[in-house]
Amino acid sequence: MADRPWKFHLSGCLALDLANTVSWRASATPIERLASAEDYIRWARQSGVIGDREARELAQQARRKPAEAAGVVARVRTLREAIYRTFSALVDGDDGDEDDLAAINAVLSESMRQLRLTRRAGGGFVTAWEERPPSLARLAWPAVKSVSDVLTSSPLGRLKKCGSDTCGWLFLDTTRSGTRRWCDMRVCGNRAKARRYYRRQRRDSQRRSRRSSSAHRP
Repeated sequence: MADRPWKFHLSGCLALDLANTVSWRASATPIERLASAEDYIRWARQSGVIGDREARELAQQARRKPAEAAGVVARVRTLREAIYRTFSALVDGDDGDEDDLAAINAVLSESMRQLRLTRRAGGGFVTAWEERPPSLARLAWPAVKSVSDVLTSSPLGRLKKCGSDTCGWLFLDTTRSGTRRWCDMRVCGNRAKARRYYRRQRRDSQRRSRRSSSAHRP
């Protein structure tokens, strides 16, 4: 049976959702979730960057020009790593690498040239991307703008890394107390609880075994 397509874990923050497209990043066996153009298009569709029609058109483009599509996805992975390292450095209290910031700025500059003010139906204005035929390269533009928004508008003290030793995913802690530890309590949080429970059970079992051995000594 063929594996089902991966369903991306989304936070609503495109910058973090792109940065977190490597599963178990901090482990010895990280899993690449943007291995192909098909994966990248699926991420963009699930993230709301594009709709079904654009996803179908981009999939057709990728099939017609696979080498070109693979090149775009490779550049996106390079951008993703620069984003991840920049955020991760902030979490760790460092300034980050200027080369990573330059890589982000290169795509940000390209994307901002395509941003326009348009009139909103019913009055007012909204920013929107210039109407153009869909292309794989454009899918990263909203994400890199989101990086700018996070770095300039979000309280950076709320930017955190999952407390799991093997995860490495990033998140914005929006809890009132600011004490969130896990990327997702249902995943890493529950795994940590299960490990603690197992260790407790093992310690209790060892204590009972030692007491039993002592009681039966002559």
